[in-house]
Amino acid sequence: MLIAEDLPASSLFAKFQRVIADIAGVYPRAVLVGAAAAAQYIGSSNNPRITRDVDILLEEKDFSDFLEDEIPLETLTALERYFDDSDSANHSLKHKGTGIYVDLLSLESRPIRKNMIRHILENRKTATNRLKVQGRFIDILKPEYLIAMKLNRFSKKPGSERGQCDRVDILKLLKALGESLIAADHEIIKKVCNRNEAACYIKLLDDFETSKCE
Repeated sequence: MLIAEDLPASSLFAKFQRVIADIAGVYPRAVLVGAAAAAQYIGSSNNPRITRDVDILLEEKDFSDFLEDEIPLETLTALERYFDDSDSANHSLKHKGTGIYVDLLSLESRPIRKNMIRHILENRKTATNRLKVQGRFIDILKPEYLIAMKLNRFSKKPGSERGQCDRVDILKLLKALGESLIAADHEIIKKVCNRNEAACYIKLLDDFETSKCE
């Protein structure tokens, strides 16, 4: 289990923690992914990349209920307590207290590969850790799976702005694992990545090892 950092409520990092806690109050089976998840491992002291939203992976039924406006009353009540409908076509929810956006993801989400998402949802116990944030619990993707998801986008357009953001996240995740004396399980990453993504990962590992020697 991971325990989120206790920071002043005025800090940006703390505002994201509030959003994550409120999501956990609405969707107990949600999985925290993306840059907001990476930041939990990287830690505020290591300057995690600034992101504009929180990425949440939902189980198929929760996502389908949301899209078809068939949300169970208990869930809908909690949802409306904390969130508004997004005013952006690229997001799903807007947190009332902070204005931070929340992207809801599923098997149908792009550009994430379906087989990767399916593997995560079918192997939740081994693919996630448990995060405690502001008294609530939410599953958070393990670093290896976060790296794999980021490799998916980085490998397609490594020179793009988003690709470079993913590169920074991957290198900082590797650094955080090293500082915690937990070695990254490279076999997990290879298992869920395709050949091109795996090749990109090997190159990033070389870059990481070179940066440690400089």
